[in-house]
Amino acid sequence: MYSSCFKLFHPSLPLIIEIFPSLRCSQVFRLIGHILGTGTWEQRKLESVVIVYDKGRVPVTSTERISGDTPYYGANGIQDYVDGYTHDGEFTLIAEDGANDTRNYPIKFVSGKIWVNNHAHVLAGKQNILNTRFLSFSLQQINIEPFLSGSGRAKLNASEMKKLLIAVPNIYEQIKVENFLGEMAHLIAANEQVPKLVIKIVKNSLANSLH
Repeated sequence: MYSSCFKLFHPSLPLIIEIFPSLRCSQVFRLIGHILGTGTWEQRKLESVVIVYDKGRVPVTSTERISGDTPYYGANGIQDYVDGYTHDGEFTLIAEDGANDTRNYPIKFVSGKIWVNNHAHVLAGKQNILNTRFLSFSLQQINIEPFLSGSGRAKLNASEMKKLLIAVPNIYEQIKVENFLGEMAHLIAANEQVPKLVIKIVKNSLANSLH
């Protein structure tokens, strides 16, 4: 669903659907690049633009977990809330094995203190190269299935994951896009109704960028 790409950047951004009623994520980011005058996005191997924090993962059985406020993540998202944490910061989680949907592969941007078990890879964009929110968006555009191994419980091995190609604008373009979306969200959140003239102008600009 296209609104998921907005949520990667700001919780208020689904409000922008009044302006973008039918666009896919890829179209949204292409048109934003058009509006901001950003260049072509380079294809990079994942291993060249991320840091993998898998060594910090700690699996804990349900009977051994201590209840707390920290989200405990597995392959498909939050499984429990526990005391303590394994990681603290901004990360992209991508299922290693046990994904409940290999076509809509589990990929999630998370921030703050989290506990991650051994069924999800933990990634972060390299400083000044890749914003971790952008990492989540880029990975969500990829068909992960061809990189999975195993006939039963499909697995995304770290070696295969690192070969994935993702679209990476330069860091300044990433910041421009984030700022643009944040400003749009603020504008819409501050007004019960966005002026129809503004919507019309934006729509016309977006329509031109998609031809």
